[in-house]
Amino acid sequence: MKSINRPHPFMAGGGTAPKMKMNEVFILTGTTLLLGALFMHAWVSPIVIEQGDESYTNGASLMKGDTITLTLEVENETTARVVFFDENDNILSAESIVLANGESVKRSFEANEGGAYTYEIDTKGVASTLQVDIDRKLMIDLLPFPLGAFFLAFGLYQRKVTSEHEDAIDAELEV
Repeated sequence: MKSINRPHPFMAGGGTAPKMKMNEVFILTGTTLLLGALFMHAWVSPIVIEQGDESYTNGASLMKGDTITLTLEVENETTARVVFFDENDNILSAESIVLANGESVKRSFEANEGGAYTYEIDTKGVASTLQVDIDRKLMIDLLPFPLGAFFLAFGLYQRKVTSEHEDAIDAELEV
């Protein structure tokens, strides 16, 4: 018995969609870049270290002159240890800090050269909240804002020019 390729009765067809105008592509791209950059910079969640957790380790890729700032707030009295490592796991900075109940402390590290850097926070099992802030010297992470604004402005400009041109053509056809 031959099998016949029949479409599934509940599948939709490919359908057609109108072509996207170039100005709409630029507007969509610019808006996406602006919203993405806004989320990238504004949506910073603190890291919660639960009671009894092991030390917290994370890292970032830094370029020469970039600074990483850690703000640690503990719920109970403890001695916290803050250690910064380079990409070869060499200790660059290590410090033990005595913190009282509810006290917070800031520690910063500036990269002398580009590479992957790691930090480790050990609160000896005491619950705490960690806020991480990376300051870029070259501000490359701000690049999506002007790019998004340029694409959005160019798309809006193209839309205005195209609509004016279409109105002129329509006026000629109706005469």
